Amino acid sequence: MVLTDKAKQYLLVALKLIILVGMGLFLYQKLFVDNPGKMRELWMITTTELPLYLLPTWLVLSFLNWALEARKWQLLTATTKTLSYTLAWRQTYAALAASLLTPQRVGEYGAKALFFPPERRKRILWLTFLGNFAQLLVTLVLGVPALVWLVFSFNLPISNLNLVLLLICLLLLLTFAYLIRKRQLLFQGLTLERLWKKTAELPNTILWWVGIHSFLRYVIFSSLFVWMLIGFGAEQQLTTLFLLSFAYYIIASVTPMLFVLDVVVKSGIAIALFSLAGVEEATVVFAVLLGWILNFGIPAIIGSYIIANHKKAVA
Repeated sequence: MVLTDKAKQYLLVALKLIILVGMGLFLYQKLFVDNPGKMRELWMITTTELPLYLLPTWLVLSFLNWALEARKWQLLTATTKTLSYTLAWRQTYAALAASLLTPQRVGEYGAKALFFPPERRKRILWLTFLGNFAQLLVTLVLGVPALVWLVFSFNLPISNLNLVLLLICLLLLLTFAYLIRKRQLLFQGLTLERLWKKTAELPNTILWWVGIHSFLRYVIFSSLFVWMLIGFGAEQQLTTLFLLSFAYYIIASVTPMLFVLDVVVKSGIAIALFSLAGVEEATVVFAVLLGWILNFGIPAIIGSYIIANHKKAVA
């Protein structure tokens, strides 16, 4: 069925309204329902106890975090269409707003693809995956050593059987990926083998810069989290806080969670980890909550505004 231009306009308006209403309910759920009373306490602390320069500085770091992600997106899309940095920034924030309403933020893929003509959308899906995979790879490279340090530093009860089972799971996962490397995935012609070849065909300079931007993003948001912990009263050594934050990010990244529970689940993970080093629960909760507001809540509001004022469906 082919939609008329008028029907497409109504559908676009309806989609915008759904996203805006959904985002409003989503933010209310996160800030007030999932964290009863915490927002009032957080407001009291940030307005009466923290130095005046801290919150603006944290806002700048949060903005820099997504500015780097926008630049990474600009680099990736340069292989198919040249985007201005402003347009890449708008697409990044709009995709973030749409993705927060879906489990594991899978909505980012569809949201970014809608900014491009149909014939380019398969490639955009792949580029989105490539950017996210680069970020995950940095998280794994820095997080795995942090997990090893965590186990040995705090004598966590990890049995030999659990290690063997973990290795078996990894081997099975790699074997499965190898066996299905030529199988079609979501779209016709989309296979793991083809994805690997297409990635290898990209200029090395693009791949290196994507990796560098992913690393810089990781440094910024992990530094922001540690700084917030210190701001809310953590007195542990800086090295300990950073290693714990690296372990926290890798566990949070690989833990499946429903979008309505992500702040709650992340708070639980963070409390379990940082309590090993004696960081108070309230300190961790406030840092996780404020970090979510700065890194996702405010950018999502900006992204919702961009979606509401977006008039052209493709770039």
